Amino acid sequence: MKKQVIYWVLGLALACLGVSGTTTARAATTASTDATVNIGGVTVKREFLNINTYYRAQSAVKAEVTYYKVAKADSQYTKTITLPKGTVVAGDFIPKHHLANGKWGLELAVENSQLNYNLTKSGLKKGYLASGIVSYATSSFKKVKAPAYMPTYSSGDLYLGGAKATKQRDDQVKQIVRITTNGYVELMHRNTKATSDDAFAGKPFSQAKISKTQVKGATRYLYLNAKMTGLKTTKVGKKGAYQYRLAVKNLHQPVNLSYYDEDRGEVYNFDSLYAIGGVTYYTPICFGSDIED
Repeated sequence: MKKQVIYWVLGLALACLGVSGTTTARAATTASTDATVNIGGVTVKREFLNINTYYRAQSAVKAEVTYYKVAKADSQYTKTITLPKGTVVAGDFIPKHHLANGKWGLELAVENSQLNYNLTKSGLKKGYLASGIVSYATSSFKKVKAPAYMPTYSSGDLYLGGAKATKQRDDQVKQIVRITTNGYVELMHRNTKATSDDAFAGKPFSQAKISKTQVKGATRYLYLNAKMTGLKTTKVGKKGAYQYRLAVKNLHQPVNLSYYDEDRGEVYNFDSLYAIGGVTYYTPICFGSDIED
């Protein structure tokens, strides 16, 4: 399954295909076009991996959110929200250009789906969903390593099912676990009334804040401030921010979904399997070809 990532940049629409990949090491945020990695015995270019660039807000930062109407996507409005100090985002700096606020400068485009729902819902009207987020306060962000709770080469969305499920249609996925860049776990059930692109947007079925991450071998133990309905967690404390623990285990079983395309040649496509609370999920990790459209 491919993840389509759309950055709405207030007057400038930027579309880019999210790619991802799986090895035991965490990717650097930049990669040489000549560098390669081995996934399940197949050599692929490192640039095909789902490698995000992460930034942390050094202080409370203003950001502009674009909201669109589900029934009519061209019906949009924007609202300013505050990203709290310490918020980690995945995004890209857009080179200097004429901004929507009339000035000339840089902006940071953030992928909305990788932030928790409660952060963006303050400006949400009924029938609308948040799409793109941009911030003009670029000097307030510092580039950081990928947070320990983020699965390797993953955007943070993990889809219910094992190896067979990776071949199902997008509209057959029933639920996902979303690990956000700013440290939340959200369990999302499919909205059967929405389009495929909107099926896992909106309010989570259950959610909790990640208070601490402990990595042991292939398993990330996420300590949560609340029990999550629908996910198996272990109670490890009586109260406070570390009451529950969720195990997220990388099974190191990449699923090869690559195929040959007459125009693009070999298209490298891989998913990675995880056990979350003992239940198998998959996440896209690699997508790309030597000949792009």
